[in-house]
Amino acid sequence: MKSKLLFLSIIFSLNSCVPEGLMRTWSTTEEYDKQFNSILVMGLINNVNLRNEIENDVVYTGRKFDLRCTNGMSMFPPELGKPFDDVERAKERMRQNGFDGVITVTLVDVNEPRYIPADLAYAPLVYYDRFGNYFFRTYDLVYRPGYFTRDTKYFIETNFYELKVGKLVWSGRSTIFRPDELSRYLPTYSKGLFKELKLQRIIH
Repeated sequence: MKSKLLFLSIIFSLNSCVPEGLMRTWSTTEEYDKQFNSILVMGLINNVNLRNEIENDVVYTGRKFDLRCTNGMSMFPPELGKPFDDVERAKERMRQNGFDGVITVTLVDVNEPRYIPADLAYAPLVYYDRFGNYFFRTYDLVYRPGYFTRDTKYFIETNFYELKVGKLVWSGRSTIFRPDELSRYLPTYSKGLFKELKLQRIIH
Protein backbone atom coordinates (compact mmCIF):
# COMPACT_ATOMS: atom_id res chain seq x y z
CA MET A 1 0.00 0.00 0.00
CA LYS A 2 2.82 2.38 0.89
CA SER A 3 4.58 1.70 -2.41
CA LYS A 4 1.33 2.44 -4.28
CA LEU A 5 0.89 5.73 -2.43
CA LEU A 6 4.52 6.63 -3.14
CA PHE A 7 4.02 5.89 -6.84
CA LEU A 8 0.88 8.06 -6.99
CA SER A 9 2.70 10.84 -5.14
CA ILE A 10 5.55 10.79 -7.67
CA ILE A 11 3.14 10.86 -10.62
CA PHE A 12 1.24 13.78 -9.07
CA SER A 13 4.42 15.76 -8.44
CA LEU A 14 5.66 15.18 -11.98
CA ASN A 15 2.35 16.27 -13.47
CA SER A 16 2.21 19.33 -11.24
CA CYS A 17 5.54 20.48 -12.70
CA VAL A 18 4.08 20.66 -16.22
CA PRO A 19 2.88 24.22 -16.92
CA GLU A 20 -0.81 24.41 -17.76
CA GLY A 21 -1.25 24.45 -21.53
CA LEU A 22 2.46 23.95 -22.19
CA MET A 23 4.24 20.74 -23.04
CA ARG A 24 7.94 21.54 -22.97
CA THR A 25 10.04 24.59 -22.21
CA TRP A 26 13.62 25.87 -22.27
CA SER A 27 15.21 28.97 -20.72
CA THR A 28 18.65 30.49 -21.04
CA THR A 29 21.33 30.17 -18.37
CA GLU A 30 23.01 33.37 -19.52
CA GLU A 31 22.64 36.70 -17.73
CA TYR A 32 20.42 39.41 -19.18
CA ASP A 33 18.32 42.36 -18.04
CA LYS A 34 15.15 40.79 -16.66
CA GLN A 35 13.26 44.05 -16.23
CA PHE A 36 10.72 44.05 -19.07
CA ASN A 37 8.55 47.16 -19.05
CA SER A 38 6.78 46.71 -22.38
CA ILE A 39 6.33 43.54 -24.45
CA LEU A 40 5.23 43.23 -28.07
CA VAL A 41 3.29 40.05 -28.91
CA MET A 42 4.01 39.08 -32.52
CA GLY A 43 2.03 36.33 -34.22
CA LEU A 44 4.01 34.84 -37.11
CA ILE A 45 0.98 33.39 -38.86
CA ASN A 46 -0.09 33.75 -42.48
CA ASN A 47 -3.74 34.13 -41.61
CA VAL A 48 -4.95 37.53 -40.47
CA ASN A 49 -7.87 36.26 -38.38
CA LEU A 50 -5.78 33.61 -36.65
CA ARG A 51 -2.96 36.01 -36.02
CA ASN A 52 -5.31 38.59 -34.54
CA GLU A 53 -7.03 36.00 -32.35
CA ILE A 54 -3.78 34.61 -30.98
CA GLU A 55 -2.12 37.99 -30.41
CA ASN A 56 -5.21 39.36 -28.67
CA ASP A 57 -5.51 36.36 -26.38
CA VAL A 58 -1.85 36.44 -25.34
CA VAL A 59 -1.98 40.22 -24.81
CA TYR A 60 -5.18 39.97 -22.74
CA THR A 61 -3.66 37.27 -20.52
CA GLY A 62 -0.35 39.11 -20.16
CA ARG A 63 -2.18 42.21 -18.92
CA LYS A 64 -3.94 40.09 -16.29
CA PHE A 65 -0.44 39.29 -15.05
CA ASP A 66 0.19 43.04 -14.71
CA LEU A 67 2.42 43.19 -17.77
CA ARG A 68 2.31 45.92 -20.39
CA CYS A 69 1.66 43.88 -23.56
CA THR A 70 0.76 45.17 -27.02
CA ASN A 71 -0.73 43.47 -30.06
CA GLY A 72 1.85 43.20 -32.86
CA MET A 73 -0.88 43.81 -35.43
CA SER A 74 -1.07 47.44 -34.27
CA MET A 75 2.57 48.06 -35.16
CA PHE A 76 3.03 45.69 -38.11
CA PRO A 77 -0.39 45.29 -39.80
CA PRO A 78 -0.75 42.91 -42.78
CA GLU A 79 -0.89 45.76 -45.30
CA LEU A 80 2.75 46.54 -44.56
CA GLY A 81 3.68 43.17 -46.04
CA LYS A 82 6.75 41.42 -44.70
CA PRO A 83 7.64 43.60 -41.69
CA PHE A 84 11.24 42.64 -41.16
CA ASP A 85 13.06 43.08 -44.47
CA ASP A 86 15.42 45.17 -42.37
CA VAL A 87 15.46 43.49 -38.95
CA GLU A 88 17.65 46.08 -37.27
CA ARG A 89 15.38 48.88 -38.44
CA ALA A 90 12.34 46.97 -37.14
CA LYS A 91 14.01 46.37 -33.77
CA GLU A 92 14.94 50.04 -33.57
CA ARG A 93 11.32 50.99 -34.24
CA MET A 94 10.24 48.67 -31.40
CA ARG A 95 12.77 50.23 -29.05
CA GLN A 96 11.66 53.74 -30.01
CA ASN A 97 8.13 52.73 -29.06
CA GLY A 98 9.36 51.58 -25.66
CA PHE A 99 9.43 47.82 -26.19
CA ASP A 100 12.20 45.88 -24.48
CA GLY A 101 10.86 42.38 -25.13
CA VAL A 102 9.03 40.53 -27.90
CA ILE A 103 7.05 37.31 -27.70
CA THR A 104 6.71 35.45 -31.00
CA VAL A 105 3.88 32.95 -31.41
CA THR A 106 3.81 30.51 -34.33
CA LEU A 107 1.62 27.59 -35.37
CA VAL A 108 3.89 24.76 -36.50
CA ASP A 109 2.78 21.73 -38.49
CA VAL A 110 3.79 18.53 -36.70
CA ASN A 111 5.13 17.24 -40.03
CA GLU A 112 7.78 19.96 -40.06
CA PRO A 113 11.36 19.13 -38.98
CA ARG A 114 10.96 21.48 -36.00
CA TYR A 115 8.71 18.98 -34.25
CA ILE A 116 10.67 17.21 -31.51
CA PRO A 117 9.09 14.01 -30.11
CA ALA A 118 8.22 14.09 -26.42
CA ASP A 119 10.80 11.48 -25.48
CA LEU A 120 13.72 13.60 -26.73
CA ALA A 121 15.36 16.48 -24.88
CA TYR A 122 13.85 19.82 -25.87
CA ALA A 123 16.14 22.67 -26.86
CA PRO A 124 15.61 25.40 -29.46
CA LEU A 125 17.40 24.94 -32.78
CA VAL A 126 20.55 26.98 -33.33
CA TYR A 127 18.93 29.64 -35.49
CA TYR A 128 16.39 30.48 -32.76
CA ASP A 129 19.12 32.24 -30.80
CA ARG A 130 18.76 35.59 -32.60
CA PHE A 131 15.46 37.25 -33.33
CA GLY A 132 16.36 38.16 -36.92
CA ASN A 133 17.49 34.64 -37.82
CA TYR A 134 14.41 33.11 -36.27
CA PHE A 135 12.04 35.45 -38.03
CA PHE A 136 13.46 34.87 -41.52
CA ARG A 137 13.43 31.08 -41.11
CA THR A 138 9.91 31.13 -39.71
CA TYR A 139 8.63 33.52 -42.37
CA ASP A 140 9.79 31.14 -45.10
CA LEU A 141 7.94 28.33 -43.34
CA VAL A 142 4.55 29.70 -42.32
CA TYR A 143 4.01 32.43 -44.92
CA ARG A 144 4.16 30.17 -47.93
CA PRO A 145 0.78 29.68 -49.69
CA GLY A 146 -1.44 26.98 -48.22
CA TYR A 147 0.57 26.49 -45.04
CA PHE A 148 -2.41 26.44 -42.66
CA THR A 149 -4.99 23.76 -43.47
CA ARG A 150 -7.84 22.11 -41.62
CA ASP A 151 -6.66 18.53 -42.17
CA THR A 152 -3.43 18.49 -40.17
CA LYS A 153 -2.35 19.02 -36.56
CA TYR A 154 -0.25 21.80 -35.08
CA PHE A 155 1.54 22.89 -31.95
CA ILE A 156 2.11 26.44 -30.74
CA GLU A 157 5.74 27.51 -30.63
CA THR A 158 6.49 30.55 -28.47
CA ASN A 159 9.79 32.39 -28.05
CA PHE A 160 10.66 35.32 -25.79
CA TYR A 161 13.43 37.67 -26.97
CA GLU A 162 14.92 40.61 -25.14
CA LEU A 163 15.37 43.46 -27.59
CA LYS A 164 18.67 44.99 -26.54
CA VAL A 165 20.53 42.45 -28.65
CA GLY A 166 17.55 40.40 -29.85
CA LYS A 167 18.62 37.35 -27.85
CA LEU A 168 16.42 34.36 -27.03
CA VAL A 169 15.79 33.97 -23.30
CA TRP A 170 12.90 31.47 -23.25
CA SER A 171 11.24 29.01 -25.61
CA GLY A 172 8.25 26.71 -25.23
CA ARG A 173 5.78 24.63 -27.15
CA SER A 174 2.28 23.36 -26.60
CA THR A 175 0.73 19.95 -26.87
CA ILE A 176 -0.55 18.94 -30.30
CA PHE A 177 -4.06 20.00 -31.28
CA ARG A 178 -6.41 20.16 -34.25
CA PRO A 179 -7.21 23.55 -35.83
CA ASP A 180 -10.81 23.41 -34.62
CA GLU A 181 -9.55 23.14 -31.03
CA LEU A 182 -7.48 26.32 -31.15
CA SER A 183 -10.05 28.83 -29.83
CA ARG A 184 -10.85 26.60 -26.87
CA TYR A 185 -7.19 25.84 -26.21
CA LEU A 186 -5.75 29.37 -26.46
CA PRO A 187 -6.81 30.73 -23.02
CA THR A 188 -5.29 27.70 -21.28
CA TYR A 189 -2.08 28.04 -23.27
CA SER A 190 -1.74 31.78 -22.66
CA LYS A 191 -2.32 31.37 -18.93
CA GLY A 192 0.25 28.55 -18.75
CA LEU A 193 2.72 30.64 -20.75
CA PHE A 194 2.78 33.57 -18.33
CA LYS A 195 2.69 31.32 -15.28
CA GLU A 196 5.82 29.62 -16.57
CA LEU A 197 7.55 32.90 -17.40
CA LYS A 198 6.90 34.04 -13.83
CA LEU A 199 7.96 30.70 -12.36
CA GLN A 200 11.24 30.71 -14.29
CA ARG A 201 11.79 34.39 -13.34
CA ILE A 202 11.94 35.42 -16.98
CA ILE A 203 9.56 38.22 -16.03
CA HIS A 204 8.72 39.77 -12.64
